[in-house]
Amino acid sequence: MIKSGIASLRQLYKLQVIRFLAVGVFSVLIEFVLFALLVNYLRVEYMRANLMAMSVSILCNYFMSCTVVFGSGRSRGKVTFSLFMLFTLAGLLLNQFLLWFLVEKLTVHVMAGKVLATGTVAFFNFFTKKHIVFKA
Repeated sequence: MIKSGIASLRQLYKLQVIRFLAVGVFSVLIEFVLFALLVNYLRVEYMRANLMAMSVSILCNYFMSCTVVFGSGRSRGKVTFSLFMLFTLAGLLLNQFLLWFLVEKLTVHVMAGKVLATGTVAFFNFFTKKHIVFKA
């Protein structure tokens, strides 16, 4: 009985991780397409383009996280949204810093820097959303 309960919890956790990754991939696609359009076609400076693209992606991610990934748990009110925005802002600042550092200090290509920064921040985002924002 206990083994089957633990197995069920592990299965639910795996499904949640898969849903989180799917929502994350979709959000990142939105972010990267918008970032590439802003930088390559509209010639927006890359740090500003990053802020704009991430802002759109963050809103999409919030609504998808509430409905698809972390559907049950903490009340979906102002507290959840405030926590989501607080940790998302921290992730955004970390992303901005990493992008700047990679491009300006390590002379990594802008798009490669964007991939590396986004990948790094994805781990931070999952753990803060899972264990703090949408804590069951």
